[in-house]
Amino acid sequence: MVQIIQICRLIGMPLLKPLIVASFILWHFSVALVLANSGSFIAGQYAEKEGDFRNASYYYIDLISRGETEGAIIRKSVIYSALAGNFSVATAISRKIDDLELNYPVANLIIFAEAVKSKDSLKISEAFDQHRKNFPDIFQNIAEFWIFIINDEKDKAFKLINSISINNEAQMQIVNYNQLLAHVFFNEYEQAKTIFENIDFSDFLFDSESSLALIEFFNKGKEDEPSQSILNKVRSASDNSYYILALMELLSVGEKTNSIRINPYKQLAEIFFRWSQSVQVQGKNSINKPFYLSLASFADPSSSFLKYKLATILSDMENYKLSKEILDSFSKEDLFYMDSIVENTYSIEQLDSDEAALEYIEKFISNGTNNARLLKTYGSLQRSQRHYKEAIKSYTGAIEAAKRELHTESIWPILFLRGISFERSKNWDMAEADFTSALKLMPDQPQILNYMGYSLLERKEKLDQAMRMILVAAEKAPNSYHIIDSLGWAYYKTGDFRRALQYLERAMELESTDPIVNDHLGDVLWMLGRKMEARFQWQKSLSFNPEPVDQKNTEDKLTFGLNSR
Repeated sequence: MVQIIQICRLIGMPLLKPLIVASFILWHFSVALVLANSGSFIAGQYAEKEGDFRNASYYYIDLISRGETEGAIIRKSVIYSALAGNFSVATAISRKIDDLELNYPVANLIIFAEAVKSKDSLKISEAFDQHRKNFPDIFQNIAEFWIFIINDEKDKAFKLINSISINNEAQMQIVNYNQLLAHVFFNEYEQAKTIFENIDFSDFLFDSESSLALIEFFNKGKEDEPSQSILNKVRSASDNSYYILALMELLSVGEKTNSIRINPYKQLAEIFFRWSQSVQVQGKNSINKPFYLSLASFADPSSSFLKYKLATILSDMENYKLSKEILDSFSKEDLFYMDSIVENTYSIEQLDSDEAALEYIEKFISNGTNNARLLKTYGSLQRSQRHYKEAIKSYTGAIEAAKRELHTESIWPILFLRGISFERSKNWDMAEADFTSALKLMPDQPQILNYMGYSLLERKEKLDQAMRMILVAAEKAPNSYHIIDSLGWAYYKTGDFRRALQYLERAMELESTDPIVNDHLGDVLWMLGRKMEARFQWQKSLSFNPEPVDQKNTEDKLTFGLNSR
């Protein structure tokens, strides 16, 4: 343990946030924690809770450098250093843990990923033999399969993969997929084609760099059918990301990609990626999924695919700063450049402002970049700034672009968003037409049904149709507070105040800080004679920054009540 402490002292990493913040909240904790290293401990816990990987790493390293030897702290210092991209720190601590023969699975995984990155067959074999128990059984077998290939033991590799015990269909597809990739690696076209055509990959997720490599491999064959089939699977799995279109454009003119290849080292890194796919993200402080993705990207730093996937997961977890740092590294020549622009827009919006994001994206629009996702993003930013006419124009361009890109699945959300812009700009006929068109493409889509039904309620039109729409929406999405609020409001509009109260209280359970939900609940309480409670809810509504017109309406109710306005 002393050596690990010394390493952390040598790192000498400055803390990003002053420890005075942690000291301010020390009084919440026991006297025992106040002593010694409690400031860094509390700050580390707070950073964890906030999903702030970088500061969590720095605070836990600071604890170790002060002499902390608690196993959980050492483990966290490794995990959060990796999540923050500080692999020089994570590997230094992990190697010392390894030297001391301590059993820390996260450190063992980093040791293996470092060996894969080195492309040193001896290091890879030794790291795997020592730490294989840290992999799930199926990934142990797949890793060993590719290590045999690295060591020029092809026969052993295929003997192993053909003898793997399969427990379920998902494992069978993983095994068959890696067999397919191995035949591609050995340039065995007919064997690869036979596996692809005779194995059921219908439930397999073709969202990986190796899937892109398969498109390129089969594209050079005499028959284009496997390539087209894989292309369709990839587009479906990846929501038609622009790196696929960029790849197809290259292939259409006979060019090859240099970065997308199938080789044993990339496939070992992809094991971590596949592992990440089996983990669900549960809030901004989830660590497993981004940790495995970080390991994958560390093991194969040449992979733009893995970098992009890591950036998107970090963004999903509201870690926008780390996400933006990755996205900023993509060059114009990269297949993932266009996707990085769209994703980066969200990060800029969250880190800075809508205006900054608009300014960022306008540079590309003005330079003639007019694809569907970029125009849709542009329209949504304009809509958030209440520039509804401009948003309608951008959404219209996005619909036209989606048709050119043959991605009809993306049209209904754009129609829905354009419909919202029409509705906000007081053009209900065009809004209703867009909502109706969107529902034809995606029948019973709850968000569309809810918005259209609620709008009809507010307009006092087609009330029976509005109620049916909202009831279906609530059935489809029973945990959406927007929709449950609409259902409560629909009952309010029909005079059924007690049933309205039931659903509006449920909406409050789902989201207590929405100004509209609080305002609606206040109205219902007033109509039930509970006027003090109603005023409380209206006051709460104002504290959550409602839209200006809604704010004025609520202020009037606080002043004059509901019936006397």
